[in-house]
Amino acid sequence: MLYITAMWVSGILQGLMWRAYDSLGFLQYAFIETVEAMHPFYVIRALGGVLFLIGSLVMVYNLIRTARGDVREEAGAPAMAPAE
Repeated sequence: MLYITAMWVSGILQGLMWRAYDSLGFLQYAFIETVEAMHPFYVIRALGGVLFLIGSLVMVYNLIRTARGDVREEAGAPAMAPAE
């Protein structure tokens, strides 16, 4: 949600800034001003991307452990005998 929401809001902000004209008909904001205004949204998007990456790495770790057949032993539970 962080990633998508930040991109959506920054896109609307940038579009509105590009459509703003002053009384003489010139653009009210320069390109660099739009980039500066979107900086907080870039940071939020980066945070969302890092969380997505961490989730993907946890998934890969889980898939590897599942493919190897690793089973977590419960505390106090008897060990399972191998199937014959």
